[in-house]
Amino acid sequence: LGANQFIPKLLDLPGADEHVRLTQQWLRGEIDIPEIADKWREGPAIPVELEVPSTARPGEPVTITARITNNKAGHDFPTGPLDIIQAWVEVRVEDQDGNLIFESGARDERNFVEEGSFLFKAEPVDRYGNLIDRHNLWEMVGVRYRRALFPGYSDQARYAFLCPATLWTPGDADLPIGDRSDDVVVPAGVRELHVTARLLYRKFDQNLLNFLAGGEAQLTAPVTVMSEDSAVIAVEADG
Repeated sequence: LGANQFIPKLLDLPGADEHVRLTQQWLRGEIDIPEIADKWREGPAIPVELEVPSTARPGEPVTITARITNNKAGHDFPTGPLDIIQAWVEVRVEDQDGNLIFESGARDERNFVEEGSFLFKAEPVDRYGNLIDRHNLWEMVGVRYRRALFPGYSDQARYAFLCPATLWTPGDADLPIGDRSDDVVVPAGVRELHVTARLLYRKFDQNLLNFLAGGEAQLTAPVTVMSEDSAVIAVEADG
């Protein structure tokens, strides 16, 4: 099955929907192989696991960690042409009412992953140091950056943000939430921080698709949620 959940649907191949469904199952580690069942670990192929504090105090820094492990792949994850494949961690922190407190790894309205996200990727360069970003690998002479997981190895992404403090009275709760920054503004009465982390995968980088088809075509690759985890942080009473 491999990891290509894009081309079968793009080309409208016979059985494409079933192909995509099975490929996504394979990416999540949900398909068993009886012949190696005693050697393969159970669970997701590449699980993401959260490490968070049990409590947080208003106005003080909170540090959370997302640990990603190559649980089942017998090769690096991801493997293949890392100049076009994208695998990244998306983290969201919301209060008990669903108000966004912190976010990383989001996609914008053009389907680009936001700057500064935790990505597994490579940045090949040509002999002039220019980035290879059109899959023009015949010009590649080296790599200036590479992040991938060896079989059985783990990596981690660490995030820090301020626990919301009571910055206004409940009567002002209809005011807009501030943007994601160290000066987060939220409605009063935050009691819990709900943290979610997802490992996302797509076969083709949006920049390459825009180069091939033009941005006006609005062609984008489907994203598979390979694994996810969640946790709750209790917010201590202020004062």
